[in-house]
Amino acid sequence: MDKILRRVRMAERQVSRRAKRREEIAHAIEKRGRLRTVRNMKEQAGYELNTAIKARHEDLELGPLAPRRDVSKMDPFGNYWGSISTERALLQVTLTKEQRDARAAWAGGSQYLCLAPTDRVVITEGPYKGKISTIAEINKDNMTVELDGNLAITNAKIPPYMLQEGQKSVQQIKGRIPISAIRLVHPLTDPVTGVTRDVIIRELKPVGITHDRPTRKVFFGRMVPGPNVRIPWPKRAPREWPDHPVDTLRLEVEERTFVPTLLRPPVPEKVLDELRNKYSKFRTRHTPEYVAEVEARETEKKARQKGARAGEMLLPVQEYNRKMREVRRQRGQPVLSEEMLERIGDVIASNKMARSQGSAAPAAEAEVDKVQKAVEELSIGRDEQATTDGEPPRA
Repeated sequence: MDKILRRVRMAERQVSRRAKRREEIAHAIEKRGRLRTVRNMKEQAGYELNTAIKARHEDLELGPLAPRRDVSKMDPFGNYWGSISTERALLQVTLTKEQRDARAAWAGGSQYLCLAPTDRVVITEGPYKGKISTIAEINKDNMTVELDGNLAITNAKIPPYMLQEGQKSVQQIKGRIPISAIRLVHPLTDPVTGVTRDVIIRELKPVGITHDRPTRKVFFGRMVPGPNVRIPWPKRAPREWPDHPVDTLRLEVEERTFVPTLLRPPVPEKVLDELRNKYSKFRTRHTPEYVAEVEARETEKKARQKGARAGEMLLPVQEYNRKMREVRRQRGQPVLSEEMLERIGDVIASNKMARSQGSAAPAAEAEVDKVQKAVEELSIGRDEQATTDGEPPRA
């Protein structure tokens, strides 16, 4: 089973590495495409600016002889005179999270954006600077807004696949404005004079962030830092959900059609095998029969390997050493006899007596040598007796 679990972990690591590699490649491709789109837009804007400068000089110099430019002639980027591409008009550029946060930094960031449709805003950049309008739609993918009225209307070249019969390739569409180019306009009362007037709010931050788990929605308020004035959200009419003949009734939705019981499994085993691949290399839960079968195979494999090692060819010295090890293992540890213990006790007593009387050390050493010789003689005698009885001598 350890081998199977190691194989599962190895497969999971391989899949995670491949997924990480795919994510890196996808991120690189997306980044390259984003940079290419931005570069293309900059080239278009630069070309149109240079063309407009040359056309203005020609009109001033030639006067009535100036050429007509409102003809069906495309520039190198495929746009007609006086029109731009829909990507530029709608600012259809994929932004990273850092870029979205930077574009909506004054309004609380991209996660908790403190703007909503029907908010009154003023344009602070571009040709429509100073115009006030209401927000019609917010695009959070690239942090842009679409305003009500006739603001930011431009001529755009519609792609051929979007044209219907009888339509022109150049049409007027409502462009998008980045959130960084607008500011909120809201009436506030001056605490000194008591006069209420419209004020341009240059910074907002979210407050009182709460997460509703049942609906998975986030609720928060917005406040002006500094004066700490809370700005209410604009009132919107509740959304109506009309009923249709194909809709499921609430009575049918709330009807309980399945009651679990402990008498039978909720799902048949065959269905479980279909839902969870029985032969998947990522499987970690196995049946007891399969676990027993795997353990039996591993035990048999180990026994086969052990038997193969036992039948290996050995040298005569190795065979003799193995035989001697078996003999020593069967004989056990040597045991001191009573006579040996008495001799050892005599030597210890004589040593103590010599130390107490201050005798010379050579006499004690000579006595120790005698005891060692006696022990050796007893050991040799025991080995000879064991050999006579049929036991092999000790190594």
